[in-house]
Amino acid sequence: MFVYSFKANKKTIIGALLVIIALAVLFIVLPGRAGQTNALLNVSLKAQTNQERIEFLSKFGYDVISEPKQTKDIIIPEQFDDTYNNYNELQKQQGFNLEAYKGKYAKSYSYAVTNYPGIEKSENEVRANLIVYNGKIIGGDICSVRLDGFMHAFNYGKT
Repeated sequence: MFVYSFKANKKTIIGALLVIIALAVLFIVLPGRAGQTNALLNVSLKAQTNQERIEFLSKFGYDVISEPKQTKDIIIPEQFDDTYNNYNELQKQQGFNLEAYKGKYAKSYSYAVTNYPGIEKSENEVRANLIVYNGKIIGGDICSVRLDGFMHAFNYGKT
């Protein structure tokens, strides 16, 4: 067992208290506000309700069928393989980063897009996928379900 003692004066005690308060602000107050908007996309990331998720997609001009085609629980892997690393690069391009959520449970929502440019009947072909953690959008994409399809960021062609 180690015993450490030191002589503290008022300045040392006040300095230590200020450091503790500063750390409390960083770890308690700021995370509550962090992630409410995405600076790169300049949109709210709130996604606790279906309406909030639809509003997020509408900010990029996507009209979607009001109920998700698919909702599922997912686990962000602890270790990213090449596929997940590539997907995370797409996320980073739009201001997200899934690395902070490794090993976390999240929810995936897939909405049918009804107005994708250049594709007729796109509600059967194009999906808007959102990854939500604790009521906040942490990633996602727009993709085609066709074998020769595509995948891109929410703001693709809109910047």
